[in-house]
Amino acid sequence: MGLLDKLLKKGPKADSVSKGGSPIYHYDEKKDKEWRPPQAYGEYGEEITRHFGALFPDREEFVFHEILSDLVHIDVNIMRPREDKPYYVMYTTGMSDLPMTLPEEIAHREDLKYGELFMFLPKEWNPGETGQLDSDIPDSQYWPIRLIKYLARFPHEYGTWLGWGHTIPNGPDYEPLCQDTRMGGVVLVQTGGDMGSMKAEDGKEINFYMVVPAYKEEIEYKLEYGMEALDKRFCDGNLPMVLDIRRPNYCEDFKVS
Repeated sequence: MGLLDKLLKKGPKADSVSKGGSPIYHYDEKKDKEWRPPQAYGEYGEEITRHFGALFPDREEFVFHEILSDLVHIDVNIMRPREDKPYYVMYTTGMSDLPMTLPEEIAHREDLKYGELFMFLPKEWNPGETGQLDSDIPDSQYWPIRLIKYLARFPHEYGTWLGWGHTIPNGPDYEPLCQDTRMGGVVLVQTGGDMGSMKAEDGKEINFYMVVPAYKEEIEYKLEYGMEALDKRFCDGNLPMVLDIRRPNYCEDFKVS
């Protein structure tokens, strides 16, 4: 991805503020350009895997292990479809190995410092097999894996955080996430209950954020009116939980004023 706009406050001063009250930040460079070995490795990986195994039982699972990791070791876990629940479950482990850097005004919020990401992929997807390299998988199938890995590392590389309602355009021009879609960014959403978070054995709260590919108009609608307004559009339009790269644009009628 190119230029990244993150829409909730952090320590540095925002470049601008949207009409909907969202501070906008531009990230051009990493916090530290040098390679850094992971400071922790798999702190909560087993607990998270057990948690998702309980939420989505009786599924074959395999893992895309990182061969070389910078700062944090991000694995992507993929649970295969079941006949009665025909979709893939994809989630990260390793993002929660380190705390994220919260804005000064909420720096005390221990319940927001740790997170992981997930997505649901349609049964027709072909995310590969155990032991395959990313180069073995066509980009038309691999891009969600690359996307979720990138986002999981992002807060640690840039000294920031990710949470509910954050929107990340794919560059300043909202370049399509893949060849067959016009969606050019993502929105992070969070459900309630066990799908929204878990309490680790050491007492830390780990939040789970669903990565929702989004259209330019949806992201800019959020900037104009806030996440609650966009969430209502998603609910009214019955946003599919399983990735659909050709889903309707729920803010197609929105024009930036």
